Amino acid sequence: MSNILHKLFEIPICLGVVLALAACSHIPARHAAGTETIDLFSESLPAVAAEFVTTRTGGKPEHDELPLPVALGWRFWRDSRQITIERPQLGIGELWQRDGQALSHRKLYHGDRRVIEFQSGDLRMLGMTPSWQKLSLMLDSQLLNKLTAGEIEWTDGVPAREYRGKVAATEWHVVMRPDLGLPVLIERRQGEFSELTELIHAYPLDAAPWQPTPSNSYDVIDFADLGDKESDSFVIKVQAQMGYESQH
Repeated sequence: MSNILHKLFEIPICLGVVLALAACSHIPARHAAGTETIDLFSESLPAVAAEFVTTRTGGKPEHDELPLPVALGWRFWRDSRQITIERPQLGIGELWQRDGQALSHRKLYHGDRRVIEFQSGDLRMLGMTPSWQKLSLMLDSQLLNKLTAGEIEWTDGVPAREYRGKVAATEWHVVMRPDLGLPVLIERRQGEFSELTELIHAYPLDAAPWQPTPSNSYDVIDFADLGDKESDSFVIKVQAQMGYESQH
């Protein structure tokens, strides 16, 4: 597996040249090689900020809200109570917050300076209730448990664990950094469709060189109120993207 990991860590980043992931990750490994790393299935994951690139080929899977560019760069911020995702190329973002076991969600439309807010009841009604662990890892622990896991390998002081397997009709190849609780690589293939997500940079949350776009001044629309605004051009656009009509 060592040769595989060396290839996986060599991704085109940092000034456009191929460098090892360890050179572009700004968080050192927590432990020396051979010692224990964090539990990926714990809800106590490090507070981090990260940048990823997702590349798609062969079309797109069903139920996508938006058509994506061939390569999409995006950013991710995580602490124990809040997760923010931004897709600058699309001008949109997401905010997930938890209060105890209750989740709330905001879809952020930076170009329109508008927000759609989903309360816990809205999420349950829509079947949008991912676990905090899934949001934090960007992967479902049940999926990882169905894949064949390798041993933790170390490359230049950076730990990684590889997972491979087929679940339903999808082939998965995942590499996790267990010191950060972040994926280095997520690859899935289903028929002619393939999607590859790669970690580009990672930082401690308080040392990230970029911050989420402020949205405190945006106009907030409750999801439950969308039906009252069906003539609003923004609402019409968003409903088409979501693929469903809201009901008051």
